[in-house]
Amino acid sequence: MKKILAMTLALTMSALMFASCGDTADNTESKAEETTTTAETTTTAAETEAPEETETTPEEETAAVDNSNWKSLDKIADALEEYDNASVTFQADSDVTDIITMFNEPQADLLPGDEGYSGDEAKINFSVQEVAGIPMLKCDEEIYDTADETNNGHKTLKIRVDMNKLFEAQPELMDDIFNVKIELVAIAREQAVYDDGLGPVTVGWYGGAVGSNNAGQWNGNLGSYDMASDAGDGWCNQWAHCVASARVGLKDGSKYNHENETNYTTLMAWIVKSDIDLYIADIVFEDDAGNVIAIPEGAIPGGASYEKEENVDADSDGIIEYAEDGTVVLEQ
Repeated sequence: MKKILAMTLALTMSALMFASCGDTADNTESKAEETTTTAETTTTAAETEAPEETETTPEEETAAVDNSNWKSLDKIADALEEYDNASVTFQADSDVTDIITMFNEPQADLLPGDEGYSGDEAKINFSVQEVAGIPMLKCDEEIYDTADETNNGHKTLKIRVDMNKLFEAQPELMDDIFNVKIELVAIAREQAVYDDGLGPVTVGWYGGAVGSNNAGQWNGNLGSYDMASDAGDGWCNQWAHCVASARVGLKDGSKYNHENETNYTTLMAWIVKSDIDLYIADIVFEDDAGNVIAIPEGAIPGGASYEKEENVDADSDGIIEYAEDGTVVLEQ
């Protein structure tokens, strides 16, 4: 039996030797290459399938969220389009009292926020605040403490610029105004509110209308505007920016006339359910050829004193901090 097994093994070995005939050197190289390639492939696959576990920092975890389009509040200044060539800009002590005010319709003897006032206008506190190094007019909506939770206490912002006072020194200049541009900045202070729940700390949407109200005649919807913190492929910034425009010279009723008892440039912002600060960065008045019309020197006096406010960025280090639900955490 042992002899039979030995003979069988010898025949098997001989068969294997004859099967391997050919160019031995080439065959050896081929096998070596195959072995090397296989080893490399195996190593790569192993690395891909089972990456080495390393300890990640909070910053690295945040970077995993796509925030490549996000810009901090200090980038707002770079976004301004009209500021360097504007008719109206603001200084830290600009006194806008009686020049830029809120509408109080339909009750002329009561203001929004007064007891008994039944209009839908929001109560607005005006002050000059610095945003990204630029003094801007903050139009701060005072949220109503109301049992009606439909709009979270928000109402419609209705803002008017008294053109008669702004051009008091040279009233005839306003007659040449054909187009008005108002540069706006909105900054979210809390998570956006949607019908299906809360979103991130962004300007989910903010918009309204711009126009005029001259001699009691409303033309407040000559132009509309909207803005949102959407970079085109997802929510990003805590702020948004736009330029609202109204071609008041298109018809006599909307055109300014220095002989009118009243001439107002109007700006309205529709109701939003979350807390968003609205700023007017600048105002531009243009004639029908697009030339900028400057307001008379000293039209907006100085001397006002405002309590300065800090604009809190979502993260002062330039990185958004996300909560577990994906929303942005404001730095306290």
